[in-house]
Amino acid sequence: MVSVPEHSRTMMKRFLSRGQATVERGFSINKELVVENQQEQSLVARRVIKDHVSHVKGVTNINITHAMVLAARSARSKYTQYLTQKKEQQEKQKQDKKRKAETDAARELEDKHKRLKTDMSLLLSKSKELYEKCENTGNLTFVTQGNSLHRPVDDKEKQLATLDKEMAERLLALKQ
Repeated sequence: MVSVPEHSRTMMKRFLSRGQATVERGFSINKELVVENQQEQSLVARRVIKDHVSHVKGVTNINITHAMVLAARSARSKYTQYLTQKKEQQEKQKQDKKRKAETDAARELEDKHKRLKTDMSLLLSKSKELYEKCENTGNLTFVTQGNSLHRPVDDKEKQLATLDKEMAERLLALKQ
């Protein structure tokens, strides 16, 4: 028996262990086709090409037609057109999201406007009731209570004014 040096044995083991790699790889055709970050269209196109090559039994048996040459020549322009369309779609989605956010903000401001108006009308009606009680009973504490309700009404009127300005700005932004 011939003695083989240790480093030669490890080299032989490496070669032998890789001997099954091609056989194991042959079980999955898709593994050969799949590339990281590959889009679905590319994978389908690669699969169609591979199926055709398998059908005609080799690359050398493929008939190259004029249509195939034209398709290969126009591939880059089709790709740039695809990228342009994709970019336009993304811009449109971005604008739609922005418009929706502005619309939601405007609705929120309108709701707040309505709440302030109802609060003001409730406070004013309550103060009116207190003034009428004062007239009927002659008790001046009702006047004081009625006057104390006017201060929040004044604050709400100021809030309403700023809210109206903000709503006008939002509506102008939506129109543009």
